[in-house]
Amino acid sequence: MSIISTSLTEDTIRELDNIVSSGGYRGRSDAVNAAINLLSRETGQCPKEGKISGILILIHNEKYEAAFSEARHEFKGLIKTMVHNQIGRRKCLELFILEGDSKDVETLIKACRKSGRADYLKLITTC
Repeated sequence: MSIISTSLTEDTIRELDNIVSSGGYRGRSDAVNAAINLLSRETGQCPKEGKISGILILIHNEKYEAAFSEARHEFKGLIKTMVHNQIGRRKCLELFILEGDSKDVETLIKACRKSGRADYLKLITTC
């Protein structure tokens, strides 16, 4: 295993130590490794081809429901399960369990982004 050196502010070190103690990590290195794994997934390091499974989280204002309804119907072959719930302040939370070709999943996400109506959009994959 390699050892690297990095510079962190005192506030960041305190935050890291809080994460270590509250998250059950063995030490700072384990927490940093976990953070890098999460960041790797978030920055698209998953395979760009083939079948993937994941969860899509979408939050939007209820008045924009129609903007996402079309995408849901167009990509119904990807959506294995869907949960729609009101979460207050006229917001909707939608959770989609997806399974299918990674390019189709990417197209669904682009369609949601293109609407310009998503307050929050996040894909979590099992890659």
